[in-house]
Amino acid sequence: MLSHDDAEQLVWAVTQERAIVTFNVSDFMTLHEEYQADRKEHFGILLSTAETVPVLLHRLLRLLNSLSADELKSQIRWLNDYK
Repeated sequence: MLSHDDAEQLVWAVTQERAIVTFNVSDFMTLHEEYQADRKEHFGILLSTAETVPVLLHRLLRLLNSLSADELKSQIRWLNDYK
């Protein structure tokens, strides 16, 4: 998937009913705004600053233990908020 552009990656995540984790804040914020304007749903966009794998996993687990899939739907969340 790394060779695909951001829009294609988000479309793939939607078809798989999955949230997507990204460090690419500006592009995915724009995609989120486009989805909202077009009234399209996604299954969550999780933004993060570049961190070590253990830090990312810890933050992902904290997020997953505090939100349901329905609460994440069509939302943007910052993993940095889940320390």
